[in-house]
Amino acid sequence: MEDLLIRIAVFAVVGAASGLLSGLFGVGGGIIRIPIFLRLLPLFGVAHPVVMHVAVGTSIALVLPAAVAATRKQIALGNFDFAFYRTWAIGIFVGALIGNVLLPHVSTEILTVIFAIFILAVAVYEGFLKGHTAIAKELPRGATKLGVATGVGCIAALTGTAGGTVTTPTLQAFGARIEAAIAISSATGLVTGSLGTIGAILAGWQAPGLPAFCLGYVDLLIFAVMLPTTLWAAPLGVRTGHRLSELWLRRVFAALLFIIAADIVLKLIH
Repeated sequence: MEDLLIRIAVFAVVGAASGLLSGLFGVGGGIIRIPIFLRLLPLFGVAHPVVMHVAVGTSIALVLPAAVAATRKQIALGNFDFAFYRTWAIGIFVGALIGNVLLPHVSTEILTVIFAIFILAVAVYEGFLKGHTAIAKELPRGATKLGVATGVGCIAALTGTAGGTVTTPTLQAFGARIEAAIAISSATGLVTGSLGTIGAILAGWQAPGLPAFCLGYVDLLIFAVMLPTTLWAAPLGVRTGHRLSELWLRRVFAALLFIIAADIVLKLIH
């Protein structure tokens, strides 16, 4: 009973911290949650072969509630392009489906490498490339649009993130307004969160080494504990971020990501 209470207390704090940092830096919580999960889950008895799978599954389950709230807000603000999103969502669905099919067949080590590369890419973008990348002057269409969306969906499924960290800069590189890019990014989480959660549950059904309270690769206890504290802390992070310099925040975020990536790589080596 004491271990259960400690677990509840720890992940309540983790939820608040990830919500605060995601709101502060304007990113999805997955990129913050996964590194914390990788450190904490083994301490609570999650077997090494499934530790990254549980981290990804539980993180992606936390995406959906936040995506619903963010998308509703974007629609209310008039930033949401329904016509563009319809076919974008198809590509996201296909990519997330591919990622979820691959998930149970990929080892914890390979998933961790994929996540480390993902974090490094985001760090390089935030630290050096943001605002200086341009692919085209108009949004992608047809096969290009579906291909880009499929790639985003697959990355999201394999990293336990909403896909927004990739969607926003990608659409901006195609000339989208920042408000429109963020709106599509928010709604991307509706697809990745829904499909990712279902996929993580099915892929991890009766997998060996899972802790108590797991439904497939989704730890229901951690989900239930983190959800309210994450949703409570995220607006606080947004308000705090608006009072600080955007350039300073971006540099701090990039530095934090480089440190996280280095920590993950060192763990892999050892």
